[in-house]
Amino acid sequence: MKKSILSILAALLMVPLANASHVIGGDISYQWVSQNNYTFKLRYYRDDINGLVALPATMTLRLYDAVTHQLVITTTLNMTSQGIVSLGDPCYQPDPNVVRIEEGIYDSPAPVFVPDNPNGYYMSTSISARNSLAINVQTGGNMMWFAMMSDPALGQNSSPDFGNYPADAYFCISGPKVFTYPIVEPDGDSLAYKLTTPLAGSGAGTGAYPFYPGLNYQAGYSLANMVGGAPAMNVNPTTGLITAAPTNQGFFTFALTIEEFRDTTAAQNGPKVKIGEVRRDVQYASLNCTSGNPPQFLNVVPTMGQTIQIDYNREYCKDLIFNDLNSTDTLYIEMISPIFDSGAYVATVPPDINGDLHYYYDWNGSAWNDSVVIPPNSVDTNGVFNIGTVAQRFCWTPGCDEVDSIYPFQVNAFSLGCDGKSLDSMLFFIHVVPPPANLLNPGTIEVIHGNNQCVNIVFEDSSIVDLMNINLASDAFGFLNNPAEIPDLPNNYVYESWQAPVVTGVPNNSPNHYAIATQMCWYPDCEHIGSTYSVEASLYSVDCPHAINDTIYFDYAVLPPFDSLDVIPNVITPNGDGMNDFYTLGYTDANGNRIGGTSNPCEDIVKVEIFNRWGIKVYESDDPEFAWDGKNKSGQKVPDGTYFVLLHGTYGNETVTLDQRMVTVMGSK
Repeated sequence: MKKSILSILAALLMVPLANASHVIGGDISYQWVSQNNYTFKLRYYRDDINGLVALPATMTLRLYDAVTHQLVITTTLNMTSQGIVSLGDPCYQPDPNVVRIEEGIYDSPAPVFVPDNPNGYYMSTSISARNSLAINVQTGGNMMWFAMMSDPALGQNSSPDFGNYPADAYFCISGPKVFTYPIVEPDGDSLAYKLTTPLAGSGAGTGAYPFYPGLNYQAGYSLANMVGGAPAMNVNPTTGLITAAPTNQGFFTFALTIEEFRDTTAAQNGPKVKIGEVRRDVQYASLNCTSGNPPQFLNVVPTMGQTIQIDYNREYCKDLIFNDLNSTDTLYIEMISPIFDSGAYVATVPPDINGDLHYYYDWNGSAWNDSVVIPPNSVDTNGVFNIGTVAQRFCWTPGCDEVDSIYPFQVNAFSLGCDGKSLDSMLFFIHVVPPPANLLNPGTIEVIHGNNQCVNIVFEDSSIVDLMNINLASDAFGFLNNPAEIPDLPNNYVYESWQAPVVTGVPNNSPNHYAIATQMCWYPDCEHIGSTYSVEASLYSVDCPHAINDTIYFDYAVLPPFDSLDVIPNVITPNGDGMNDFYTLGYTDANGNRIGGTSNPCEDIVKVEIFNRWGIKVYESDDPEFAWDGKNKSGQKVPDGTYFVLLHGTYGNETVTLDQRMVTVMGSK
């Protein structure tokens, strides 16, 4: 798609020569050499078709005190280069008899000494005959070049450099024009970009910044609407990317100012202050370019405005892909995000066996549905441009400081083809989330007095890469007698729990990665019966405590043992056969079986006395767990017969008061 612009330009430029003048723009820059010594450069652009005045051999540059306007330095710049600017792109090759821009480069013949001055300086040079073809400003009169520099005592500082005159220095009325200048900032200072009104005047400035009057705008135009159209001409203050969409054919004059900022405090951590500025004053033609198609973003994910959640401390990679319906267009891609200041990087895509590069853009949750293949040797060394299709892969492993933060990510693609330079942009967001870390709560644990009760707190998640730990806290650990404890357990111990069994591979209560467990055991005594003790279990990352953490609470409820008074046998046969060998309220036999009732040793008090029929006491005990085996106080077996029993006190759930009972002894011999 070729632009039909030669006749348009001829109509724009073939105006009466009486109204023609030659200067269409330029800029001043300066370079630090040593101490207070600087060199200066002036770029001077003229209309070589309609301008009648040739480039001068020299230009005079003047430096003024930025507060008093006193002239401090006058220096002569010599023309060191002169030639016609190379204009055009793959679709625009202007007729040199219709459109021709001449460039003159003027440099200091030797370094210039600039004295220290806390007020700083502004510098200017001017010449008559600013080109009067612009339709947005009232032109004619002087062309003013302007720049500012800080006190040389600040130390080494060179101004940003705008670079050469761009080959695509024109607007298109068929769609937005997006462009930028190849700015070079030699000192690493922060730059801020803004559109400003071109300046006029000559000699010393007056009054407040910027010291010289601006050009007056024609009706319908202003600083906020420099070329008309929608969106209004604007510049990204951080990247310097300019967007303009004029709707009228003609010439437009505008200026781009670059402000330079630096932290000048002794500690180098204070606020940034302005240390200088440079301006490029330029005039562009607005052409009826052939409209075309901007590059298209192929990714299914992300979409415009979407927030993508990625894991903390795990590498995340993403391919971003654009293509153009015109397969012969050259595409450029750029990625802008603060994550590149936090370790994100443009990844090198490994080639396949044929040397092709594969980029993927449609993930269905388990597999890639679509991809593009870019042949070898078809992209530049940085992978930022290609013919027809362009892709880049970025990777990032978010660190501890990035957890739960959201970062903007803008990817821009520029298509350079017969429709000029067009743009497609995608803005999405990246939210860094920690992996879920949920300890399951065992709930209230009922502990029977006199029984050791252990509980396992376990957590397992294969997505975790941090070193994890579990911390237990409870009043149960602080008792002088029978405190709770965390026992020593081997590396291969199997932690059974309300979750699946877990083997951590480390000793109990030791930090570990995705599989972590802690066992707590307690043997409560009588003083704890009827009380409830809270336990706090905290899971956290040793590497980044605020990234992964969870806390649960559960209780130990200490219950009395189950107590009861079963039927007391009234016949015993103490012959050692294991059946009815004892007269007792309850006991545990050699096999661990409970015979009879169950006492509460923390509360039961029992007095038992056994008499023969002549009233002689043959046995007595104050142990609730007594067990009479049919022997007298001397250890001799008593004769068979009936014996009288006196019981009083409490046992289990019953109270016994002067209770008289009988027991018959049979087969004791």
